[in-house]
Amino acid sequence: MSWKRWSARTAGFLVLAALVGCSRGSGNFATVSGVVTHNGAPVEGAKVTFHSTTQVEGKAGTVASVLTDSSGKYVLASAGKDPGIPPGMYKVTVSKLKGSGNLPPEASDPGQLEAAGGGASVLNALPAEYGNIGTTKLSVTLESGKNENKNLELKGNVGISRPMGVP
Repeated sequence: MSWKRWSARTAGFLVLAALVGCSRGSGNFATVSGVVTHNGAPVEGAKVTFHSTTQVEGKAGTVASVLTDSSGKYVLASAGKDPGIPPGMYKVTVSKLKGSGNLPPEASDPGQLEAAGGGASVLNALPAEYGNIGTTKLSVTLESGKNENKNLELKGNVGISRPMGVP
């Protein structure tokens, strides 16, 4: 075999190995989308949060949030600098809180409402059990790549909750 042929084959092998190595890294992320409904109606402006059930080196795993659009649809396509979140099992919380006073649109949890001066009472526009990681029954398992139609159907009545620090 000539030196030129050997060089060309070696270079081709190195390029192929580099491409395989790069593509393997991008497959370690999941994107997720679906629709949030409450008693059958789409929920606009709900905060959907994915809480990883896996701990890494004794620390809590990934937590990522997204807001629903006017048709109740959510799409979580990136988390920080990453093109998605790690595959695995997630507990899912969904909340949509409204309080008295002048609130910024991003105020979607009790701590944010309290900091914004949202008043003592906060009306939870969704059943409270879905907004708490300890009481939510929502969970999803995400595979690498696209995870579509992970719809979240909420049922039940809304209630009153209080911001943190308010008795």
